[in-house]
Amino acid sequence: MTIKIAIPLVIPLLLLQACQEEPDPIPDTIDTYQSYYNYLLEPYPVQWEIDDEIIGTGHEYGIPAQAIISLDSVEQELHIQTRDSESGLWLDSLSHTMHESGAYMIALLGSEEEPHLMCEPMDTRPPASGMIKLRFLHTGPVLGLVDIYIGGDLAENKVLSGVDYTFVTEYVEATEENLWEAVIVTPANTLPADSTILSYTVNTIFRTGWIYLCTIGHSENSIESSYQIQVDDQPVN
Repeated sequence: MTIKIAIPLVIPLLLLQACQEEPDPIPDTIDTYQSYYNYLLEPYPVQWEIDDEIIGTGHEYGIPAQAIISLDSVEQELHIQTRDSESGLWLDSLSHTMHESGAYMIALLGSEEEPHLMCEPMDTRPPASGMIKLRFLHTGPVLGLVDIYIGGDLAENKVLSGVDYTFVTEYVEATEENLWEAVIVTPANTLPADSTILSYTVNTIFRTGWIYLCTIGHSENSIESSYQIQVDDQPVN
């Protein structure tokens, strides 16, 4: 397994660092593309490991990071593990089969007592002409089920229903105009006029032809902090 480093999409910092020197370049590597998200509600940063090899440490809450991992074959099961960067305390782990040229999002949610590590493939196919493709990740453990509205606050603007904690939604497509108008999160089965958790309006962050992950969760690594939507652009083939 070979580790390569990529710069995060949103924050221009090199977050993931290999624990050994880069090997000599080899032709025709079998690469996978991975985006990492730390939404663990604890005061310490996270360490990431694959197959017992440290690939990154000191990953702070809410800052997306990327790495390129080269497989030994076109299909390979990798064991992903997370720890407290400061104490080495084991948090959670999983195994996931990855494929050549595949793109994956890997996220750690929850708390030290109830951590939740997840790995999901990303669909890097571009949206339809004139559209934007996006999906939502729910990281708020006490937030409950939520509905998501795009482009307005009426019943017909609801695009996703009953999104639960630890769930990443299917992809949806919307126009730049509608996304700039409003992205609204409400308790499940509740219209925005009756109760709104988050309202992301009058924005110009979304761009036609791009793909985004919108994370619903806390603004800081504390259960007492306010809620926010964090938008991270995803790879597009």
